[in-house]
Amino acid sequence: KAKTCSVCKATSGKALGHKYTNACDNACNACGAKRTIAHKWAAATCTKAKTCSVCKATSGKALGHKYTNACDNACNACGAKRTIAHKWAAATCTKAKTCSVCKATSGKALGHSYKTTTTKATFTKAGSIVKKCTKCANVASKTALKAVKTVKLGTTAYTYDGKAKAPAVTVKNAAGKALKKGTDYTVTYAAGCKNVGTYKVTVKMKGNYSGTKTLTFTVNPKTVAGLILSAGKKQMTVSYNKDSSAGGYEIVYSTDKSFKNAKTVKVSSAKKAVKKLSSGKTYYVKVRAYKTVNGKTYYGAYCNAKTVKIK
Repeated sequence: KAKTCSVCKATSGKALGHKYTNACDNACNACGAKRTIAHKWAAATCTKAKTCSVCKATSGKALGHKYTNACDNACNACGAKRTIAHKWAAATCTKAKTCSVCKATSGKALGHSYKTTTTKATFTKAGSIVKKCTKCANVASKTALKAVKTVKLGTTAYTYDGKAKAPAVTVKNAAGKALKKGTDYTVTYAAGCKNVGTYKVTVKMKGNYSGTKTLTFTVNPKTVAGLILSAGKKQMTVSYNKDSSAGGYEIVYSTDKSFKNAKTVKVSSAKKAVKKLSSGKTYYVKVRAYKTVNGKTYYGAYCNAKTVKIK
């Protein structure tokens, strides 16, 4: 209202107008009259609620910082920094120390520590060579070892000649692969191996293989040489060269060239008169040497048969 006479109500000049502190003040400072106002809101931020740019009044709450995960050190909205602590899982052979939340890494992987273990193959079981990490059990390599299957001598029977014998040895695995002497096995021969008899050969596996095999071979008397047949009256004389490797001789004779129904005479000398034969008959004769050693008798090969006609 303008200046007004209290008697006649006449007015003079103008009304003073309401007085407000600012555009957001809704009550006159002089009379308290109310008015409707509209704040000029600035959007809420991570740390501040919605705020009037005029009077600084606020409404609601601050938005709060936004992080991707517990290890994110910068707000996705405002970039504000924070101090974080990773949840580290210990380093392994193949991975550096790793955060279980954000998968960040630190340092280096420990690296494998390998140990090679050999399970030796035997005559009945296969084996293996395994290279394995002692920390994480990772297998770097595994080589199969076939079982040892074949152990044999190149020669199992010799004829006496006064020289020591040492037959070759062949050793193969289950796949037929020949193993290497000196690397995979050793060979030991019995003493002597020269005179008539039976001798042992010991094959001992080594290296990646285990086990022992004992094989045998024989040395037999020499084949009889110098067979001579002399006919007599209902008899014949059989002679041949005497051999120091023989303990005796076996004379076999028959009227059949295939030695059907043959008769045998054992003698210790190099000459023998065989009697009670049929006159006019032709006899086939062959001879072999033999020797008994430790209760076992060893025979040489028969010489070529000869014939004689009895008087």
